[in-house]
Amino acid sequence: MNRFLLVMLFGCQEYNLQGPESVVTTYNPPDLEVERKEDHITQVTVPAVDVLFVVDNSGSMQEEQDNLRANFEGFMRYFTDSGLDYHVGVVSTDMDNRNQSGKLQLDDSGNDRYIDSSYDAATAVASFKQRANLGIMGSSDERGKDAAYTALTTEANSTNDGFYREEAVLSIVVISDEIDYSRKISTQEFISWENGLKPEDDQAWFSAIVGPKPRGCSSGSGNAEQGTGYLEVVDGVGGIDFSICESDYSSVLEELGMQAAGLKREFFLTEVPLEDTIKVSVTTDGDTQKFEGDKWTYDGVRNSVTFSSFVPEPLAVVNISYTRLADASAPEAEVADTAAE
Repeated sequence: MNRFLLVMLFGCQEYNLQGPESVVTTYNPPDLEVERKEDHITQVTVPAVDVLFVVDNSGSMQEEQDNLRANFEGFMRYFTDSGLDYHVGVVSTDMDNRNQSGKLQLDDSGNDRYIDSSYDAATAVASFKQRANLGIMGSSDERGKDAAYTALTTEANSTNDGFYREEAVLSIVVISDEIDYSRKISTQEFISWENGLKPEDDQAWFSAIVGPKPRGCSSGSGNAEQGTGYLEVVDGVGGIDFSICESDYSSVLEELGMQAAGLKREFFLTEVPLEDTIKVSVTTDGDTQKFEGDKWTYDGVRNSVTFSSFVPEPLAVVNISYTRLADASAPEAEVADTAAE
């Protein structure tokens, strides 16, 4: 085929040698908005609780008994009018006096061995103040663990009948400025005994308002020895220890009341948050209250939010929203991976 024929053949066909028309487009980046995680935790109370106060009534305890009695209303506010089924009783550390020795003390009415939910708030506080006014003529051989053990075993079905219930949470609170001289039961035996009373760890507590480690303390009324024999039980069973030399017992009694009632100030998150994104509110009877960051703290080790002074009411819902730490870092990782490609 000659050159002329080639030119004629290609010249007879139409060709569009231009590209397609330009298409107008917009930048469409991936959706990097991170979904917030929300935890909703209901504040609950235990259905029933038995609280036994073991009060040292030896010669140096008048000021401490007065402090306990003066601040007891803070303890009882978690119980009265709450719907909680509670028993509160008092024994002394005196195991020599046959009228004490593990026997629950009466109030001035001389009728009931313990306070329960049938008492109104004012009557409950007044009754406790009378029971805990044990004086300072008790034995100097303070045997707090023996008294608690006897109250809940030997005397449980006689003098103290009806106080201790197997289905209820048990909270024992000792207040003493001396070491424990118990002979009936050793420290380790007591720990094993109390831990064995309930099926769950958080159903038995032992707390002590005593001389702190390592060498006790001094107060206006004198010196307090380290609470040897009590502090070990706090560690072994679980509970609160507080210095008996503090001038004001209001904070510890409120903490003890909250613990015994099953109320919580600390709430655990289900996932790890980006701390700066945490927002907290509490819904009570349909009304929601927001709490700024100065009203609570976040613990990264426990992954929990703790209110500094506020305690949500029973059945209130604590709302904690946040960006998950994993979600917050994911977009940055995607950009890095894309750049690497």
